[in-house]
Amino acid sequence: MAHCEGMLLEKNMLTFLFGILVWVCPLSCWCLKLTALDLQGMQASQISDYQSYTAASRAIDGNSDSSYYALSCSTTGVNSHPWWKVDLGANHCIGRITLVNRGDCCYNRLIGAVVRAGIESDIFSNAACGLPVTSDQASTPGGHIQFVCDPPVIAQYVSVDDKDHMNGYENNLITLCEVMVEEYPLEYCPQSTTMSTAAMIANPSVSITCMSTLMFVDKEISDARPLSVVHKKSPLQCFLTCKLNNECWSFDYVMTSGQCMLYNVKAGYLKADDQPGCLVYAVVRG
Repeated sequence: MAHCEGMLLEKNMLTFLFGILVWVCPLSCWCLKLTALDLQGMQASQISDYQSYTAASRAIDGNSDSSYYALSCSTTGVNSHPWWKVDLGANHCIGRITLVNRGDCCYNRLIGAVVRAGIESDIFSNAACGLPVTSDQASTPGGHIQFVCDPPVIAQYVSVDDKDHMNGYENNLITLCEVMVEEYPLEYCPQSTTMSTAAMIANPSVSITCMSTLMFVDKEISDARPLSVVHKKSPLQCFLTCKLNNECWSFDYVMTSGQCMLYNVKAGYLKADDQPGCLVYAVVRG
């Protein structure tokens, strides 16, 4: 896809795939400019403060100095699942989030960190933007690590957390020398839809004859890095994408954003019964 900092506008059409009537979405790119959201003065919080001068607000003070001792970086206390978040005060159409890593020491602590954006104050109910921080991304002292929300997502909360300890520490902390958020005009953001577990169980279109076993969970698949992250209109489209990928054994789908994450995790690891020739997928509500 050609470089274009803009929205993906979809024109829907119906077609038959494997004998099932499904939506397909030819994509066109309408360039819209990302604008920086001023985070100074907004309410930031984190699981705990490492020291009095490492409060959550330091990550949105407008100072991107990557030296810990410049007193412009936030740092959580040591915790098994540290997190940081900012309340934007209202819904915004988030397109890109950038983290400024620490530059004078310990920058590998961000390995495995996940950036999320969404409407829920419980950050773990919100969709991730992009993939977790890799060792290569965290290897640059003071590096600016970008996360693209594709598609853009309506969000009041932006957060960073690390629960998988990919950096090898039993306990961990998060240091952020600046968090920068860029947005599109709200009216151009894909409008989200919400659906409860009960409604999805009652909706026969979700379990349409695809020989899959539905598993509803309130959290992400643990200890698994996605094969890929794509945007789909429905759980069925996400299922078909997984079905056509020989490495994909499961996926989760976020109803509010349309984010479809493919995994090579088999049903046994998801504590669900796998049937011969079937795929198991988890629907993450949020």
